This record gives sequence, structure tokens and C-alpha cells, in this order.
Amino acid sequence: MTLDLNKIKKLKSDKIWFFRFKKFDKDNYLITNDIWEYSFLTSQEFWDFISWKINSWDKFTDLESKWFIKNEKYTNEMAIKYATKNHFLAYWPSLHILVTTIRCNHKCLYCHASAGNKEAKWLDMTLETAKKVLDTIFYTSSEDIIIEFQWWEPLLNWDVFKYVVEEWKIKALHLAKNIRFALVTNLTLMDEEKLDYIINNGINISTSLDWDELLHNENRIFKNWNSFEKVTYWIRKINEEYEKRWIKNTVWEFNKIWALLTVTKNALPKYKEIIDTYIALWLDWIFLRSLNPYWFAQSDLNKLSYSPEEFWEFYRNSLDYILDLNSRWVNFREQLSSIYLAKILNQKDPNYLDERSPCWACIGQLAYNYDWNVYTCDEWRMMSRMWINDFLAWEVSENPEEVYENIINSELTKTMVQSSTIDWLPWYNESVYKPYIWICPIYNYKILWNIYSNYSKDNRNKLENIILNYLFDKLRNTENLNLFNKWLWKDDITICK
Repeated sequence: MTLDLNKIKKLKSDKIWFFRFKKFDKDNYLITNDIWEYSFLTSQEFWDFISWKINSWDKFTDLESKWFIKNEKYTNEMAIKYATKNHFLAYWPSLHILVTTIRCNHKCLYCHASAGNKEAKWLDMTLETAKKVLDTIFYTSSEDIIIEFQWWEPLLNWDVFKYVVEEWKIKALHLAKNIRFALVTNLTLMDEEKLDYIINNGINISTSLDWDELLHNENRIFKNWNSFEKVTYWIRKINEEYEKRWIKNTVWEFNKIWALLTVTKNALPKYKEIIDTYIALWLDWIFLRSLNPYWFAQSDLNKLSYSPEEFWEFYRNSLDYILDLNSRWVNFREQLSSIYLAKILNQKDPNYLDERSPCWACIGQLAYNYDWNVYTCDEWRMMSRMWINDFLAWEVSENPEEVYENIINSELTKTMVQSSTIDWLPWYNESVYKPYIWICPIYNYKILWNIYSNYSKDNRNKLENIILNYLFDKLRNTENLNLFNKWLWKDDITICK
């Protein structure tokens, strides 16, 4: 059945509110609205709906409950639900990336353009800079603050790491702010003393694990030792310590370390082995993210990267395998799909900063480099290592309040919000998946040399649509729906990075 413009013009706008739609398969339409509700309609139901000839009481009730059909409560309820879904717009930067050093003891294939030599101590943040950074963070209006020690190897600058933790705990107490710390580390410099300090101070730990020994060591070159052997030893050790010390997460299960996979071309056929490796290390989930083309040479990108179609095949095979494992009572999930599912099924956006519109830059995240410079986000900070410094937000100084105000009120912040907001962009706003997708100015800049997206050339958006097609298809099965809801209940999906 083809679309009839005359029928669409006669749509009962006094009864039916704005919605987006697509022909999902031969016999069904998918419709969504601005509070991220969705419904599947048969072709006949779709035309009955827009022609206001709905005969099925069950379908009418379903559409009304999801606010595709107006009633006397419509205006107030829509305003509340829209505000709840977009709760993150009421806050300013909550995630603050601290780059205490850009030294590293690895030479990873996918980030070697940014890491500094491990002996180059002049690439460390000083205590003086750290103090001014903390004073600047103090002025954020957000009550919940995450300080994340990022790139490249924070444990190389241990004294500043400890200073930040101790100093900010005092500040948070006096300022009545909720503070969390996160550490991104390759674990090769971990020892018993450091681990004891990190756990005692409630610092969440993330690391990288690129599957088996051969591929991990090939991607993450570590001349001093076997990187895979080191990281897997400490993953086991940390998980054991959480259980031994009875440290639980938000749903009262034993805490686990976060391990992130960087998917390169050689990993694509090994999806089962990768997932089995994670499960063998007592990890509960895996994050299947495609490679970002930010900070390595084009020759390396050609060797490591793949097409959206190739990644999609890997992702589909992985999800099918994970769903099969769950059907056999293996509790394991995939995190990217969980973020999308949280958007689709939950009342609030999960506020994962890499998957929202507008994006995180300036209004959700700021990145503080070792050298006083503050960037709109960590990705733009990395681009500065490629001599692209256009998105330097400000420099920390003796007047931290002025620094913060200058960043928030700057033309750069306004530009980042504008360029990452889907609502005004052609084709993105019309997409049935508009409520669930995002755009990334830095990705657009790297691919197109323009921070404003071009829908026809946006391979990331193309991949998003393919993944969402898969998930919505799975949601039509009750068993899958129950499992996905369990994934969302099992853990706190309100994550920032």
C-alpha cells in the first residue's frame, strides 16, 4: 500500500498528535512520537488510525496510552513526559574529564598519534594546575559530579591522582555535591597498594580488553610485558576484591570492573570467542562500539577499520549469540543495545553522553588537559594532538568562576549545542528513529571537515538505523521484551561515558 498524500492531508489533527513513521516490513508500520513512545501497526491499522476509523478497542487504548491520540489530559501529560525524558537539559556539566598526563606505557595502534612517551614527565598535570581545575569544576550547577581520570595512563601521575581525590572529597562535603570518581587505566601499573586505595575511595575502574592474547597484544603494544596477561590478571583480582570486601552495585549485586572492547577488523569474525573471553573473566556485559576515526593515521585506519555493513554483521552475530546465551540462563548483556533500549523502554533518557541530542560537549562534559587548556569534550581535546585546536573552550586561571562563566556563555558552546541538535536538521528530524539517535560534531568534522552533519554521508547514522531496526524487530517478541526489561532493571543505565 503506497502513501496517499490526500489521505495524510485529511489526518485528524484535533485527535491525533504529531508522529513519525516508516514502513517497517511488508505488512507493518512503526510509529514514534516526541516522548519516545512507539507502536507497530498493520497497514490497515495505520490507515484506519490516520483516517480516524479505528475499530479495535485494544489498539485504540494502546495508542491513547502512548499519547498518539489526544484526550483532555494530553497537554499537561505530554509536557511532564517530555521534561522527564529530557531531564538532562536542566543540568550543566556533570562529567569532568581530567587528563593528569598524556604519557603512556603502551603504543596502541588506534591511538598512537596522541600518547606521549612514558618518560616525558613534562606532559604531566602539575599540582598547581590540578588545584585550579578543581576550583573551576566547583562552579558547575550540577549537584552530581563525576570526575573521570582519562587518557592516557593516569597511574603514571599517581601523586596528582591522589591529590584530586582527597581535595575534591573535602570540597564536595562542604558544597553538598554528590561526587563519583572513575579511572580509565590499562592496569599494567596497578599494584596491591594502589588497588587498595582505589577501592577504599569508591573509585570505579574501567580498562580495555580486545579479546584474546594475540589480538589484544597486537592492538595494544606493550614492550615491557604481556599486556593481555597483565590486564586479565587484574580484572580477576579486582572482581575478587569486590566480592571479598562485599562491595555491591546499585541493585545489590557484587560490583564488577568495566572492560571496553575496541573493535578492529581482525576482531570481526571472532565474536563468539570475544564474548566467551569476557564471560570467563566474570564480566557481565560487553560494549560493542565501532571504531572512531579520530586519532590515528589514515594508513592505520585503512588497516584497522571496516565498513558499516561489516560492523553490522559482527554486531548482529554478537547480539544473536548473546540472546542465545541468555536463553540458556547465562546472564550477559550488550551495553550499546542496552542504552538504546533504555531510551525506548524507560521513562527517562539514560544520559549516556555519547548517544544524546544535543550532545555532551560543554553542557554535559568538559575536558581539562594537563596543560591548563579546557576543551568542549575529550574527543576535541584528542584532536588538539592532531594540531586542530579550534575547540579549545578556555584556559584555567586564577579566577575559576570567570573561566566557567566564559565557557558556558561562549559562542563555542552555543555552536556545539546547535550543531548537535537533531530537531532542526533535515532528514534527521523526519526519521522515525529521531527520538533515539544523535549526531557528533567531531565525527562530522573529521569525515567532512564540517561540524554540521550531512545525512547522505553519515555512516554512523546509517549504522544506528540498522541497529535500531534489529532491536525494534526483536521487541515484537514477548520473550525478548521481557529479557530487555531485565537488562534495564539489572543495572543502572544512567551512565555518562
